[in-house]
Amino acid sequence: MRQTAFVLLLVAGCGGDQAIPAAQFGARLFDDEKLSTSPFNAFACRTCHTVEAGAPFVVQERLDSGYNLADTVGRPSWWGSYQTTLLDAINTCLESFMGGRRLSADDDQARALYAYLDAGSPTPQVAALPLTIVRDVAAPPTSTGEARRGSQVWAAACRRCHGAAHTGAGRLTSKASIVPGSSITQFGAQAAAVAVVEKIRHGRFFNIGGVMPFYSAEAMTDQQVADLLVYLRLR
Repeated sequence: MRQTAFVLLLVAGCGGDQAIPAAQFGARLFDDEKLSTSPFNAFACRTCHTVEAGAPFVVQERLDSGYNLADTVGRPSWWGSYQTTLLDAINTCLESFMGGRRLSADDDQARALYAYLDAGSPTPQVAALPLTIVRDVAAPPTSTGEARRGSQVWAAACRRCHGAAHTGAGRLTSKASIVPGSSITQFGAQAAAVAVVEKIRHGRFFNIGGVMPFYSAEAMTDQQVADLLVYLRLR
């Protein structure tokens, strides 16, 4: 593993400023929605990512839109090779989905996040991971869905932000849409399934508001999308 300097950072504590290891501070930041400077942000890094040994997306029954960041420091690029520095990859999330300001390389927060991710990256060199954007979603997946599997997809992927299906009970923020009711209201019952698939595949880039990250083909299969539609009673 790369040898990273043991850096102490000053953070504000109840008894005044405290010096703590950078990686420990980074772990706190990873869990804190206040990493973003936006007062409207409800996401923390851990909302969409884990840093644990395991599969790229499915860790501890979570189905994340973002990759598991274990070993991420050893990769040559991120975001499907669109970003060639780890700081730019972090800033993509901060700006596009968390509404915050970019971090510079000399920010204590950037140094701490790097130290935390480096501590979870024991392999010096790791291949870049693919990120396949599903562009054509003019129609929902044609595969046959199954409601029981769809309920598992909802629990693993959707519930932490959107709460309970149909009611939104327990959602992360009032800004998270109630699914599928919001799509039915906005697009009508016939088009709601396509709208839900658009939101899954394109997230905030569907241009209907919100900051939802998208699910790539690697993060969620067409079969899982089809199962989800049946569970939501859209198929």
